[in-house]
Amino acid sequence: MIQRITHLLKLIKILNERGNWKLIRHSRKQLINFIFCREGMGRRSLPAALLHGFHLLKGIDVIVWRLETFGFLYAPGLAEEEKERLNRYL
Repeated sequence: MIQRITHLLKLIKILNERGNWKLIRHSRKQLINFIFCREGMGRRSLPAALLHGFHLLKGIDVIVWRLETFGFLYAPGLAEEEKERLNRYL
């Protein structure tokens, strides 16, 4: 339980440091649907989605990898011009 709380705090820190806030503001609905498992093949009810998220906090690497894959997090050490290039089409 304590490990999951520390992972949640670490995830918040990662979002503050590497979050692609321009994309998050632009596609807020998509991010909410991703968090609460509302779309795609992995649809879940709200309690099931919360339990799934709680289970994912056991290992933070998967959550960070998913957020990087969908572009909500920048890769570590990315330069400002690369960040602008990634958000060029928003």
